Amino acid sequence: MESGKSSRREFLAVSTSLAATSAVGWGAAPPAQVTWDAGQVAHLIPTASHDRLLIKASFKQPLATAPRLMVNGKATVAIPTDPQGRFWIFDATGLQPATSHELRIWDAGGQALCDAWPLKTHPAPTAVPKRLRILAFGCAGGYDGPALDGKAFFLDMKVRRRLLARGMGFKPDVVIANGDHIYWDLQTSLNKPHAKFVREELWTKFGPELDLTVPMLHPKNLATFTGICDYQIGGLYGTTLRSTPAYFVSDDHDMFENDEFDSSVATMPPDSYGVSGAEQTQRLYYPEFLPDANRPVWLPGGDKAGSPWGTNLSFGTFRYGKLLESVFYDCRRYADYKGDRARILPQWVEEWLIARTRAEDTTHFLHAPSLPFGFSSGKLGSWYPDVLDEETGRLVSSKEKPGWQRGWFAQHQRLIEAMAAQKKRASVIVQGDFHVSAVSRITRSGELSLPRPVEVLSAGTLGAGDLGFPSSYRNTETMPSHLIGMTQALKPAEKNGFSIIDVTPERLTFTVFTWRPPQPVEAIDTMKPALVHKVSRKA
Repeated sequence: MESGKSSRREFLAVSTSLAATSAVGWGAAPPAQVTWDAGQVAHLIPTASHDRLLIKASFKQPLATAPRLMVNGKATVAIPTDPQGRFWIFDATGLQPATSHELRIWDAGGQALCDAWPLKTHPAPTAVPKRLRILAFGCAGGYDGPALDGKAFFLDMKVRRRLLARGMGFKPDVVIANGDHIYWDLQTSLNKPHAKFVREELWTKFGPELDLTVPMLHPKNLATFTGICDYQIGGLYGTTLRSTPAYFVSDDHDMFENDEFDSSVATMPPDSYGVSGAEQTQRLYYPEFLPDANRPVWLPGGDKAGSPWGTNLSFGTFRYGKLLESVFYDCRRYADYKGDRARILPQWVEEWLIARTRAEDTTHFLHAPSLPFGFSSGKLGSWYPDVLDEETGRLVSSKEKPGWQRGWFAQHQRLIEAMAAQKKRASVIVQGDFHVSAVSRITRSGELSLPRPVEVLSAGTLGAGDLGFPSSYRNTETMPSHLIGMTQALKPAEKNGFSIIDVTPERLTFTVFTWRPPQPVEAIDTMKPALVHKVSRKA
């Protein structure tokens, strides 16, 4: 790991590289957007592999008959995902790798529903690409509205879209959106002192409250449910990602709760209603993970009726030739409470993650979990036992954390031991969940003195408002767990932002951008990095 305090020569070198590959420098405003007519399309979010494109789309009005996706002149008939015909899946298979495909959407009568656009498949697994750029962030959801005592729950949506546009201005090849695409906590918004404010001032604009006696796609709930998701997902992304494959990792809020445990509520693992809500949200709005030759088809989340063939809702892979592989894993949905034998992840998932880490058959490898490594803010959903001491206002590990299971940390140790044992490449984690931007290096985990450090990037949050940052919501800042030894190139910054990850055979370069009110909104367009941090393949 090289110092975050780069020399001016290093700074200029990386700046030149970014400008050359994206036509956007750090201090420059994004280029003017090319006019593209979305027509009848409300939102498009694609994902890709080397031979397949999977696209979730919605339309401004329901379609009575299935639209068609034309990929280089070959038709793929869409499959409906909602009762009214607004939401559809396009699944194009058997494509050529590393090819920019021209896409068009037509209705059943042969009328174009939007302009044509390009979308590129990834290089074949055996290819040797020379570079890759990733835009990474987390926690982009939330419904903005009136402030509570002068503090906002979530960042204004117009500002969120401006942050996203700034990130997309760097021309990423892919996007990683890690967790919390939806905030609508059914119990844990209403067990707080501000429950009446949330219900009356924020929720009412989306329609009647959800009726929890029937599914979210039931006629009683459909308008409210799609209104919530249209605003937070469709309203943020629209068609911005149409030419950029995206990987959406789910987390606790996507299952319509915050992770909490006390005498009256326990929301981890989520109940069946929340899990069903997450599945329905994903089915309508963002793609499942496409199959990968090295990911077993029997992993949990891969056996859901109605999901596209071979896909998985919770555990996935992004493979970019031999240059990089990333594994994605939802750490909330399958957690159990079995004491010393407890697991955050099912056994098959753990075995798959460790096997892929040990294989070392790509130049770089990223873990992208929904549950952060290294840091704690005292909440239940954590690998670590740290809990807030109300008397001192500090995190401690000497007190019992209600609901926390020792087996969770035991699984953490097995995972991080496998990461640190890699010999051919650096060990790297890119994570979300905590509403911070941070870059750190883990050197010790519990009793494990790691043979090689584990580099950790907390990529930043698009959606958090004043009340969503840990120091406000949990009365403590995010900090290293007492069980972790680390050095920090960028300590957790409670700001909105995102990270650019540039990948070459020699190294990974993290470029971290941060912004927060009351900074002028216009500053987003010209903000410079909070940190440029390079991780050599051979640490």
